[in-house]
Amino acid sequence: MTTYAHQFRPSQYTATLLQVIEQQCLDRRMTSVLDIGVGSGVLLAALAKLGAQQLWGVDISEAAVESSERLLGVTQPNVARRLLIGDMWGPLPAEQDFDVILANLPHFPARVSEIDRPPGWTGGDGRLLIDRFIGALPKRLAQSGVAYLTHHDLIGYPQTVRLLESLGLEHRSVLEWTVFESPERIAAVSPEVVKENGQGLRRYGDYVFSNSRILEVSVGR
Repeated sequence: MTTYAHQFRPSQYTATLLQVIEQQCLDRRMTSVLDIGVGSGVLLAALAKLGAQQLWGVDISEAAVESSERLLGVTQPNVARRLLIGDMWGPLPAEQDFDVILANLPHFPARVSEIDRPPGWTGGDGRLLIDRFIGALPKRLAQSGVAYLTHHDLIGYPQTVRLLESLGLEHRSVLEWTVFESPERIAAVSPEVVKENGQGLRRYGDYVFSNSRILEVSVGR
């Protein structure tokens, strides 16, 4: 049985998030873990390998859930899992919380799609999904729990910091890197967004680079 799904192949963001959880979750207590936007399922497979006992995943794509089920069935057949189709927090039991929550959400601030990627991965309103994800963390993180999310700074890192602080959430950037943005992607971003959030952009002719990061978020003590 092949477990590779080209449509849900991991991006640079997924690979970087994988690097972070392999470093940060090695000795962490992980009874229940969750991946919002589970995609291929590879991040849940990594958490299971690190000792997670219950795997939860949510995705709006039925094909993604099937892909995750296939991967986990092969790589982690003895670890309990619940993979749900739906919109972010909606399919989850209201009382369920988690020791680790992951999110690599579509949040580029423009609609840019690839023909061999799911249509929901186009970006658009860069803050919409990020804000919804962060807004539920105070209720969804278990005591001493932690969330890791990818963050493209072109959506406005200061805005994210203000939202986290307003919710009493602590945060730190555990990894930062520079990402190249093609002329097509940058041209799709509105001038207003570039003016407001583009302070970190570096331009060399038509070559444009921006900042991205992995944020670690926890409930304030």
